[in-house]
Amino acid sequence: MNKLQVHASISEDNGIAALADSDLNIYSVGISTGGVAEIRMAASSPKRHVVGTTIDQEGVVFAKQNIADSGFGRQIEAKLEDVTQPLAYSDSSFDYVYARLVLHYLPEQGLVKALTELRRVLKPAGRMFVVVRSTKSSPVLRDDSTFDPATHLTTFTYTDATTGKKKSPQRFFHTEESISKYVRDAGFNIQYVKSYDEHLFVDFRRTIKSPERDNVIELLAVKS
Repeated sequence: MNKLQVHASISEDNGIAALADSDLNIYSVGISTGGVAEIRMAASSPKRHVVGTTIDQEGVVFAKQNIADSGFGRQIEAKLEDVTQPLAYSDSSFDYVYARLVLHYLPEQGLVKALTELRRVLKPAGRMFVVVRSTKSSPVLRDDSTFDPATHLTTFTYTDATTGKKKSPQRFFHTEESISKYVRDAGFNIQYVKSYDEHLFVDFRRTIKSPERDNVIELLAVKS
């Protein structure tokens, strides 16, 4: 586990520290960072079952291999799943939702659908941990960034450190107020929300750190 924890981060550590001993069924959105967080969750309790999802085929293959190598394959499922679509789980299936650095990929309509579905699959008084990039992040401040008011997505350009090619991704950058409102409107009570700088990775394998630190917003909410 020491080798895996080298690639941990402030927000990942906080999300795992927030787990209670009674949180045995966990839904993790966006496992395509190699399954590191999910392995750490499973390692902290032999009774814990984690479902980790992604829409990235390469990411889920990589995560499954990491999980198999870790020896926690019986406790963790890595699946291709789109959280903006109806999920194949009964109401109140999970104790805890872990959504680190994933919901900001969604346009406004997708975010609303995802939060509604995540609330549905949470048990009564279940908790949801969320981390999104904030409007103080460096891409938002670039002259070539463009904002689409219809989707709330900002498009920016950067050079991929692994290929040298230019990419133009889109993100929904939030303020503490905006992400809190979407979460509350979906039927959650906010336990806390805070912002801080974090050094993120630019690749899902967590081998290349971003040249800049990003500002992120962390939120913990409980199903009302």
